[in-house]
Order: sequence, then structure tokens, then C-alpha cells
Amino acid sequence: MRFFTFHYMPYQGLDAVQAIEDYGVGWCTLPNSMCDPAVMASNYQDYLDQAALADEAGFDGVTLNEHHQTPFGTMPNPNVMAAAVAQRTKRARIAVFGNALPLRATPMSSIEEYSMIDLLSNGRLEAGFVVGGGPEYYNFAMSPTSARDRFAEALSLARRAWSEPGPFRWDGEYYQLDCVNPWPRSLQDPHPPIWVCGVGSPSTLEMCARENLGYMGVNASQGHVDFVGQCEFFRNAAVEYGRQYDPARVGWLTHIHVAPNDDQALEEFGAHAAYGGLLTRGFGGPAKTFYPPGHMPPDRLAKWERQIRENYTAKAMPGDPPLMGTPDTVAERLIARLKDYKIGNVVMAFQWGSMPHDMVSRSMTMFAEEVMPRVRAEMDRYLDELYPDRTQSELASGGAVK
Repeated sequence: MRFFTFHYMPYQGLDAVQAIEDYGVGWCTLPNSMCDPAVMASNYQDYLDQAALADEAGFDGVTLNEHHQTPFGTMPNPNVMAAAVAQRTKRARIAVFGNALPLRATPMSSIEEYSMIDLLSNGRLEAGFVVGGGPEYYNFAMSPTSARDRFAEALSLARRAWSEPGPFRWDGEYYQLDCVNPWPRSLQDPHPPIWVCGVGSPSTLEMCARENLGYMGVNASQGHVDFVGQCEFFRNAAVEYGRQYDPARVGWLTHIHVAPNDDQALEEFGAHAAYGGLLTRGFGGPAKTFYPPGHMPPDRLAKWERQIRENYTAKAMPGDPPLMGTPDTVAERLIARLKDYKIGNVVMAFQWGSMPHDMVSRSMTMFAEEVMPRVRAEMDRYLDELYPDRTQSELASGGAVK
């Protein structure tokens, strides 16, 4: 069982209530004049300190992600932050979940930058790829109607570029390259572990099972029953493609907060979650900005919008017991969830909204010392009984270090 921290790296200098009252949204069109560079610089240092703490405390990895033109997540190029994290950590994996491939002119920039991060970290990168959310396509003035097809081709190109000696020519539908010959090469051979990050699309789950790729569920707002169904779909698809299901191939993103007592945990999280909830208002904004035509089928769009409007409140997952409380409370609830999912990776956002550095650090430390050992021992025992031939290596989805 592996435990990763996750970070949105929000800008914490806003009067979020006033900003939303004035502009109605937290994505794309919120004026960047509201960003104080000094505050952002201080935020970045706190977030890097939290990555270093995760490494020292024994977490298996640190996770970063990509968003554009929003204070909700200030990593427009998470690869830059991953390079910084590589220099502040010694042993933890560095997971980028992930690079939005269709937004790039070609996937070559991601391939080359990921290889650099793998070298700078001495072979600790986990390489995630995403289609990208609706706001990103508005930001880049790109039609999302072909996004999934572009993603599939870009991912195929990335895998071949890492696995096959160059140079070679690529003649695809969306990418035509006379010379594919990425320098430098990654330290992990043939490439870092590859993850496809998604919000539950059956086509994404099916592709990961078919291609033997890792699937990372990154919709932290979805309910327990929904993700149980996704995990079951993945397991069944793996069997259909003649593979034995491996829990190391699946991960789940959630919010967690640990405090000395349950009431304190809920009160602390609630006090700061409202800030993050306001910034996610972007997903409920004008349709042309946040739900560009072709990005989602109508039925999935309606479900997604309903989840966003209902779920980003002071409670992490309405209707499900929140993973917030004392170490005993969090351990018991987390074990129950993970047993239902039957997965080998959990990715946890300890920082959310305006939560300050000292509070995040205390929660992380309590989790690492009092929750993680208990959950790891119980889940390793449980998964070993269910899947005795499961992958034990931390490089389950990739290769070995050269």
C-alpha cells in the first residue's frame, strides 16, 4: 500500500467571498491583478516545505497537478514544481498527475521534461497524463471535440518515444514529426511509471485496463459508491483483457485532515474549506468557459455539474463519513474505504483552501506517525490475501532504474 500527498497549491491571498461576489468565478476570468506576487512566493515556499515534510515523515510520494489561469491551482507547469521538489526531497516518489497532453503542440515537451525530472530525482518520477478540464480548453482557445483522440495518439507517441530507440518518424492523425529522438533519456527503463488520470469515464478505465496502465481517480468530489463502481469496472476490464488485476495499478484522490479530536478536525477543515469551495465556483460558471461544447457528453456533464455544486462545501464528501478526525477515526474510515476499493494507492490532499502551513504540517505528521503504519499493515495483509501475486515493487507501473 502506497501513500502520496497531493497539492493544488492555491493562492491564499484573496478575499474569496468578495472576489466571487464581484466576478462570480474563480477560474479563467478572475483578474490577475488580484494576485500579490509576494504572497504567492510565500505560498510556494510553504508548499515546498510540505513536500519536504512528506519525504521526511515517510510518505511514499508527493503529487502535483496542472491547472491554468486560476488561483485554485497555481501550477500551470507542474514539471517546474516537480524539478524543485526533486531538489527538496531524497526518497519520496514525485508524481505529476498530470500533464494535459492535448494542450501541447506535441507531446515531445512532456516527454523531454519528464525525463529531466526523472534524472534530477534519481529515478523517482511517476508520469501522469490527463485530457484536461473544460476551463483549460477555454484558456488555450482550443476545441475539445477531438481532445480524447488527440490524447490517445499523444500517449501512444510518448510510450513509443520512451521505449524505442530514436530517431524515428511519426505520421499520425494529429501529430506529424520528422524526427522523434528525445534527449535525455529517463533513468527508469524503459520509462517512468505511467498513469492516466481521470474522473471515471468508462472509456478511460477501459483504455487503462487494455493497455496495462495505471488509473488515478482524481475527482475528489465524487462519492464512495461511484468510486467503488469505477474500481469494479477496472477489475472486470483487466480480466476481460486477460490480465490479473493488480491493485498497484489503481489510485484514489481524497481530502484528509487529522486533529486531536473529531470536532476540532471538522471545525478546522470547515473554516478553511469554504475558501477552496469558493474558488471551485469556476466549474459552475458560464458554459462557454467551463463546459465548452464537445468536452463532455451531456449526461456526464449534468452529473459532473451536480456533483461540483453539491460537494464542494465544508464537508469533504456529503453522505459519506468524512476522512477527518482523530488518528483512530481516520484510520478506521480509510481502511473501510480502501477495502471496498481494493486498490494499492491513496493520494491525499492535506492542504485545502486557506488552511495554514502549521495546521497542514500537524495533520500530515499525525497521519504519518499514527495512521499510516496502521493502514499500511492492514491493507497489505488484506490485499495479499485477495491477490497473492500482486506487484510488490514501488515501480509497479514502470521500469527499473538503469
